[in-house]
Amino acid sequence: MTSLLTGLLTGMGFGILLYKVGATRYSRIMGMLTLRDTKIMKFAFTTIAVASMLYGLASLAGIASDWNLETRVMPFMGGAHILGGILFGASLGVTGLCPGTCAAKAGGRAGEKRFVLPAALIGLVLGVVMYAWLKEPLVDAGIVARPRQLTLHGYLGLPYGVVAVVFGAVIMTIVLVVDRFTPEKRYEPVKERHSIVDWVRGEWSFLASGTIAGLLIVGATAQGGYLGFSGSLLALVGAVSNVIGIKMAAVPVVNDSILWHSGLIVGALVGGFLSSLVSTYSKGYVGVPKKKTLDPKAIAITMSGTAIMALGAMVGGGCTTGAFLSGWPTLSIGSFAMAITFFATSMAVSNLRLLVAHTYDLNAAQKIGEQVYD
Repeated sequence: MTSLLTGLLTGMGFGILLYKVGATRYSRIMGMLTLRDTKIMKFAFTTIAVASMLYGLASLAGIASDWNLETRVMPFMGGAHILGGILFGASLGVTGLCPGTCAAKAGGRAGEKRFVLPAALIGLVLGVVMYAWLKEPLVDAGIVARPRQLTLHGYLGLPYGVVAVVFGAVIMTIVLVVDRFTPEKRYEPVKERHSIVDWVRGEWSFLASGTIAGLLIVGATAQGGYLGFSGSLLALVGAVSNVIGIKMAAVPVVNDSILWHSGLIVGALVGGFLSSLVSTYSKGYVGVPKKKTLDPKAIAITMSGTAIMALGAMVGGGCTTGAFLSGWPTLSIGSFAMAITFFATSMAVSNLRLLVAHTYDLNAAQKIGEQVYD
């Protein structure tokens, strides 16, 4: 039960960050994918930079083994990263969600439409079930290749610590330069900030949030875990299946690792809920009707989208947290392949929706973002 508790606490911490930095806002995610709001992008790369430098320094100091900070390399699985990345990225470009933000947003009861987030959670579970059915056929077809341990530092023939520290420092420099030219867009809170409490209640900056997120990723490694929400989703569904007597081949037994990861994704949901209790609305919220609308089309699109998303994450080996935030600091080629594929796909889809199909209005989404946690 200790594993379940530590996973739960780690997930709560990350869920709080996702909610407070604004990563649960549709307007923020779509703004990132269309390069019109760089805050979440800067948060993500700050997280990667901090984790990379901490892992690298621990390796160079010779304490990585003693402190249990040796990185877990995401396996390279060839074409699976492409197929999984396309499925995941297409869904991300439509829904503006990923497994971690979905849990935090649902816990925080965010959004302007009723039943959309419960539908999103159901969709994630359906995606895992689809993966359980399709895994063997995909392996037999050669789409999911035999995993290989390929890393950037191995390819360069250099020590991990050196490459990780340089990699983190370069990314952090780029983040600060980008912020110099595209300052953080703020959704100002109803109450002006005068005290520490006021700052806590409002949306947090990318730099503070990214730094804490990097520490949580490294802390998860020290616990013997890996901070990735798609793997945690699989663990939770597998654990529940075992309890009700329906065993999944992907989760044959429930061990400490399965319990830790199950706690992680449940913790993200709890973290979103706790964040909502200590958050204040933006200035635009004053006078806005508080009743949510019912939109069956949005429910259907979101459920099908997150089902495809979960399937893509399972096939490709990770999500925005596992393959990107936690994966890139390990310098694994698999994490680079998966994340680059799904971000390229999601950016293409979101820009086509914005500029060609005109299926959503980013200005309207940002106006809603100024009113509620959309």
